[in-house]
Amino acid sequence: MGDGTKPTPIQLDLLRELGNIGAGNATAALSGMLHDRKLDMVVPEVAFLSLPETTELIGGPEAPVAGIYIGVSGDIHGHMAFLMPIHSAQELIEAMLGREFVEFDDMSCSVLEEVGNVVITSYLNALSSMTDLMIMPSVPGLAIDMAGAIWSSVLVGAEITDDYITVIKSAFSSEGREIAGHIMLIPGEGGFEKFFKILLGTDSG
Repeated sequence: MGDGTKPTPIQLDLLRELGNIGAGNATAALSGMLHDRKLDMVVPEVAFLSLPETTELIGGPEAPVAGIYIGVSGDIHGHMAFLMPIHSAQELIEAMLGREFVEFDDMSCSVLEEVGNVVITSYLNALSSMTDLMIMPSVPGLAIDMAGAIWSSVLVGAEITDDYITVIKSAFSSEGREIAGHIMLIPGEGGFEKFFKILLGTDSG
């Protein structure tokens, strides 16, 4: 997958497994942060999209979103982002703080950073446990802006080399409210090929 080609059916199955384990980890972690509210996981969907398709998926370039971004180092390199429509970000803040959303103040932004960090590291922990690879996340960054502006900044920072992005559509529901978001796996040079080689038993070193 480091050559810009789409994954095989077996690779997609592995990504779905990663999505399920990561979402389960995230649900368990986030449930402990809520104010007496139950959190349910919606089974995640995995897609492999071209760069223009990723922008459309999150509502188009002018859609307001909240984005949390983390660099990945260690045995594999790349970046991950968790992008939420602005209304989902507001729902999340209300659920976490136990009060009505007013504005994106320091407290609200801190909540979004923490939740984004929890969600992304839940997937990284799943990836690490599936492969025994050492994976180290960076300190999370947060941006609240139009999707096109955020996504452009992420891609520039990631120095992307692939034509396609792995996207895990992740959603949680709490007391009838859905909190939707998209996990973006952005490979560095060489992609996540090592991940697939280990899972498929084809890694020789």
